[in-house]
Amino acid sequence: MTKVENKFFDFLRKNILLIGFACVTVFGLLIRICGFDFVSWDFRSFLSVWWDEIYYADTEILAKQVGNYNIPYQLLIFVFSRFADNGLYAYKAISVFFDLALSVGSALLAYELCGRKSKLVPFLTYSITFCSVTVILNSSFWAQCDSIYVSFIIFSLFFLLREKTIPSFVLLALAFTFKLQFVFILPFYLFYYVLTRKFSVIYFLIIPVVDIIFCLPAILFGRSFGDIFKIYVDQSNVGTQIQMNCPNLYAFLCNGLSSGNFYLLKNFAILLTVAVLGVMLVLLIYKRVDFSDRRILLLTAVWTVFTCIVFLPSMHERYAYLLDILVIIYAVVYQRDVWVALVCNMASLCGYSHYLFSYDVLDLKWVTIFYLAAYAYVTYSLLKDVATVKVRKLGKSKNT
Repeated sequence: MTKVENKFFDFLRKNILLIGFACVTVFGLLIRICGFDFVSWDFRSFLSVWWDEIYYADTEILAKQVGNYNIPYQLLIFVFSRFADNGLYAYKAISVFFDLALSVGSALLAYELCGRKSKLVPFLTYSITFCSVTVILNSSFWAQCDSIYVSFIIFSLFFLLREKTIPSFVLLALAFTFKLQFVFILPFYLFYYVLTRKFSVIYFLIIPVVDIIFCLPAILFGRSFGDIFKIYVDQSNVGTQIQMNCPNLYAFLCNGLSSGNFYLLKNFAILLTVAVLGVMLVLLIYKRVDFSDRRILLLTAVWTVFTCIVFLPSMHERYAYLLDILVIIYAVVYQRDVWVALVCNMASLCGYSHYLFSYDVLDLKWVTIFYLAAYAYVTYSLLKDVATVKVRKLGKSKNT
């Protein structure tokens, strides 16, 4: 072998992961480009209408609500509309950028969770996340923006693990400014606050403060201060279906609920969710779990998000986006329960396929059975691990 060949293979060996990152990125971007001309029903009925209204208006448009997304997203679209003519591409370009941010954040979180001992773990996490079918469909086909708020949550968790509380809560607040679905991870932060006692409850005030700050430009152009909070209140009252193409507990219920029955069941579902989360918190307090075991910490985050999706009413198929990313990270970092990650992501894919392409991979009832089985297993695993932690602590105290 010549010297040139030796140098080439030495370079390849030393930089194989960087080359891998580049190849995965190019591959993922090429797939996304294939979906840029796809027009979903959501885009035709809502997103394109909002884009046209913003595109053909001046700054006075910032004084009124366009669509039902929060003010910062409207501001973002307004900025892009000053430089881009094609609304379809603009929406998708924004989301694809955050696909990259999400994948990088997932890799960093995985690297932190594995104790910074392996470079292969973050590479695999980045690759699987960026090339996830549902992540690709969400941004480059559907033109949805779930990668925005989820990427902020993933980075928030990364900084939380590094005990950088202020950056963590600022990022969590940014997730809130873009999507109300940030509430799925909020119980975990409450668990973390109660069980670790590493920061004051005052830090939770960062969330509304940051939201107000990011809404200030619109307020300066004439928006009402009350609009900041009214938007999410209105969102929570949209729709009269107990489940919306999500394989959760209510997929077994009939869709033909009267208005009165719907609101009764909706309130019951919210109370049930709070009760289930509350019972788990009481149990973790009783067992004196302190999240020193990072695997239990991540599993708790997975469980709280999963619980919200399973028990909360009016869940869309897209609302499991955060869960799908968390179970991927868990499976890659700890090389276990891969089937849970597969079930969760395949369930989301079935929902996407039904909505985007009017194709049912599997009947929703069957998807729900597998989905609830995965949730039951995650619950069992968390309870089992919590019990193990207590036994370990008792054994240690006895020896001393």
